[in-house]
Formats: sequence, C-alpha cells, structure tokens
Amino acid sequence: MKIQVNGEDRDVRENLNITELLIELDIDPEQSGIAIALDREVVPKSAWKTTEVLEDSHVEIIRAVQGG
Repeated sequence: MKIQVNGEDRDVRENLNITELLIELDIDPEQSGIAIALDREVVPKSAWKTTEVLEDSHVEIIRAVQGG
C-alpha cells in the first residue's frame, strides 16, 4: 500500500501498525526520543502497537537529537 513518511511516498505492506512500520523502516521502536504523528495527530507510544497505518496515511517520524 502507498503511504507518505516524512513527506516521501513509500510502498509498504498492508495491515501494519506503527511499531511494525518502524521495524519495516529499520527504526528501532524501543529507542528513546522518537515521536510519531499519524495524519497530523500525535500517537502516544503506548498506542503504537494498536494503531493501524492505512492506505494514503501521512506519517511523520520525529527524532530528538542532542547537540550544542
């Protein structure tokens, strides 16, 4: 199915939840400092395993980084 991740079109398999999507994108869902917005709504980490990503969804993955 087609979705958009951080502004880029992507083809991913169907029936993914947010945790599975992160794994498919080679992102460790257990690492700290990640926030997810699905169709402009922030999804709490506690809901990632139960939140389904649908066709034409817009996913924003934000990673906190330290710097100075």
